[in-house]
Amino acid sequence: MDLPSTSSQGGGNEVVRSNTVIKRTKLVRGIKSLLYSFGYDRKGKSLEKGPGIELHKELVDLFIEQIIDGKCDESQSTLLDICKDADKKSLLILERKFYELLSDDKVIEACKTLGLEIAPLDNSDEITREHSTLIISPSENLCGQESGTRSRKRVLKNLGNLFLPKKSLKPNHPLVKGKVPYKTVQTLMSHGPGEVWFTQFSHCGRYLAATSGNDVNIWEFRESGEITRLNPLVGHVQPVSYITWRISNDFQLLTCGVEENVKRWKISPTGDVFCLHTYRKENLGTVSCVWDRNGESIFAGLNNGSIIKWNLEGEEVGLWDGTRTTMIADLAITLDGSELITTCEYDTILFFRWEDEAERFIYEDADIVSFSMSEDGRYLLVCLADERINLWDIRGENPWWVMTYEGYRCNRYVVRACFCGQFIASGSEDSMVHIWCTVTGRQISQFVGHSGTVNCVSWNPARPLMLASGGDDHIVQAWDFDPYDYLSALAREFDFWSLVQFNQRRNEEMDQ
Repeated sequence: MDLPSTSSQGGGNEVVRSNTVIKRTKLVRGIKSLLYSFGYDRKGKSLEKGPGIELHKELVDLFIEQIIDGKCDESQSTLLDICKDADKKSLLILERKFYELLSDDKVIEACKTLGLEIAPLDNSDEITREHSTLIISPSENLCGQESGTRSRKRVLKNLGNLFLPKKSLKPNHPLVKGKVPYKTVQTLMSHGPGEVWFTQFSHCGRYLAATSGNDVNIWEFRESGEITRLNPLVGHVQPVSYITWRISNDFQLLTCGVEENVKRWKISPTGDVFCLHTYRKENLGTVSCVWDRNGESIFAGLNNGSIIKWNLEGEEVGLWDGTRTTMIADLAITLDGSELITTCEYDTILFFRWEDEAERFIYEDADIVSFSMSEDGRYLLVCLADERINLWDIRGENPWWVMTYEGYRCNRYVVRACFCGQFIASGSEDSMVHIWCTVTGRQISQFVGHSGTVNCVSWNPARPLMLASGGDDHIVQAWDFDPYDYLSALAREFDFWSLVQFNQRRNEEMDQ
């Protein structure tokens, strides 16, 4: 982050900026010089006469020291002694506090700071939306420290505005009670030619693909907010049941017909879509498909239980016979590209290392309906026919169970779930989209808008508050969370989880 806490650096006279070490005394002099250059010393008398401003050099010195020492709460108190109306100035301090907490993996405190301290301030809407993305995917968004963060130079310049005329606070944004509100962004398709069995956003979030009978529909989500429907993908003779976007190129995708063929498609820069190749195995049909990690080959599950591998030109480069997949199996590939993940029995997940045919398994106690792997390859979400969804950590050699989510309906049809930032989303046979908190396992919302079974959901990685769903009613729906309510719900769930953890530790201590 831009301004990390000095307390964690082990030296009272040092602070860290990115990969540079700066002496505190030098930084103090720099900030003071900057404040004076903005007219603090020369215009002090006139500022004293302004609304809500009292000039105290000693307090300013204390305030600067507190900022450098990472004492955000204390600096806010000092700021109120310097300037009675300090909401804009507080925003600079709270923004810095937010980054420090998130950088130190203190997600609970960061959520509270953003939702309860920053969001109520006037003109903080854009900052709140921008920073909510960091909370949703902190490891990904903080690594570059460019998106949504202020450089040290920018922060110093903003400190020069500490003594601007006052601004007023708007009413506090209340905490959301109960379920998280949502809104329908747009009904993308209301009368498609067939049921929607599969939806998936591209890895960059620019495109959404959704099946509809034998066709696949594509929408482009532009930066301007406009949503444009492209020409449909036409060519399958059976209903399309599976879609997967190329990992290294968001302009290509694979579609799989029910016990039919795999087709590879390309979206041109002008928005035209055309078929590049059709992959088939004589006398056999495909069940599911996935790209190799390098994007140079394709795997598919076949309806006889085998797995096949083609290069992009359609040449068969591998075939593994046996019971390695089922008729409704999903297909994924691990992050290192060494193992395929599929359903080899109706209650068993198979990790198959094709180079040496080594196998390892996850055994469930109910039939597996579908599964989804997280974008970072660390977790697997498994939907079961007994109306449970299990979360598995698959990073180690032996996967282990993490959490179970309950409350959705699934006993007749294939229903899919997906990772949705800090939440889990799933379709359901009760015509709703169900949302759970990943950490606590509690259901926090239900999206109402479909009139039949919701078969599939997909999260937009570029717009972390957006979700798409498709169902038997031939409808594709785009949904959005309100950012304030999202953060409030997230903070509430982390509070609940902290209480659970505290009670568990207390009970363990009492048992000893």
